[in-house]
Formats: sequence, C-alpha cells, structure tokens
Amino acid sequence: MKLALLALGWACWGALHSLLISPGWMRLVSARLPRLCPWYRLAYNGLAVLTLLPLLLFKNSLAGEPLLAWNGPLAVVRFGLLGAALWLFWAGARVYDLKVVGGLAQLRSACSFAGSPYAEELRTAGILARVRHPWYGGALLLLWTRTGAFDAAELVTSLVLTGYVLIGARLEERKLVHVHGQAYLDYQRSTPMFFPWPRSGRAAR
Repeated sequence: MKLALLALGWACWGALHSLLISPGWMRLVSARLPRLCPWYRLAYNGLAVLTLLPLLLFKNSLAGEPLLAWNGPLAVVRFGLLGAALWLFWAGARVYDLKVVGGLAQLRSACSFAGSPYAEELRTAGILARVRHPWYGGALLLLWTRTGAFDAAELVTSLVLTGYVLIGARLEERKLVHVHGQAYLDYQRSTPMFFPWPRSGRAAR
C-alpha cells in the first residue's frame, strides 16, 4: 500500500509540474497576471524543489532489502553510465541559458508566455548538434545509476520518474515544434532525442 502511495505521489508530482509548464496554462498566467508572470519560472522551479522534498523523505522511510544491484562487473558499467549522465548535464549547461532556465533572466524583461525559456532562434550548437535533449538523456541515465542497489521504493521511484521524463520529453517536443515549426521538424529527423549517435553531428565544444 505504501509503495502504491509512493508511485501515486511521484505521478502526481510529474503531472502537476507538466500542467504548470503547459502552454495553455502559461498563456493564462501571462494574460491574467501580467505583473506577476516575470516571476513565474522562478516560482515554478521553487515549487518543484519544495514538493520534491516530502516525496524523497517518504521514499527514504520505505527503505528495504535490495532487489537489484550493480554488482561485480556491472559496477564498472554503472560508473560509465553515470559518467555519461554527468557529461550530458555538463554539456547541456554549456549551451543552455541557465539564467533563463532558472527564471532569473525573466525578472529583468517584459513578461511573455509566463517567462518561457524557449529561444527565438533554434539552437543547435555544442551538444545540441548531437542530441536534442541532453538533460533528459542525462536524467534517464541518472535515475538508474544514482545508487548501487535498488530496493522496492527506489525501483518504484525510478520507474515512475522514467515515465515522467519520457512523457515530458514528448510534450517538450510538441512545444518546440509549435515555436520553431519546420526548422524543428528537420532537426528531429537529423538529431537523436536523448543520446548521441557515435560520430554524429559536431562534438560539443
């Protein structure tokens, strides 16, 4: 029963944050609360963190015997994948505007689309020449390599959040197609979604 509540909690967490970042909701905020909407992205990020903490505490309270573990030679594989995850996060941070993603840049500009982080021009430099969503790819790897052993609570968490990342990435794709049109459709066809193909595109610099 407690594991079902944990799964429901993670699902509700993902659904809430997907709703709050959806185009329709953000347009509503921009139209109804123009003076407050420059703060929207910052508040959204803060809410994500605050609502995450109780779920992490609940998960940790359900700690039990490991069901799966990265044992023996698999430990080497784990650290390799963990390194790949960290590289994807680092490479993404080099090309994304972190002030916009964090919500700080919006405080100094006029409100538009509730402080949307989407650039006016499609960015394909650095790691984005090799993969469309490096942070989503890094998150998928991190969900399964963040610990050396998985008990039931850890498995439930990883499974539900993997689904959230996959669904969130698809929703993000729809937004980007709406913003960038044919340019993004062409980008989709030439560039993988989560993980770079070997020797594809330009290396991240």
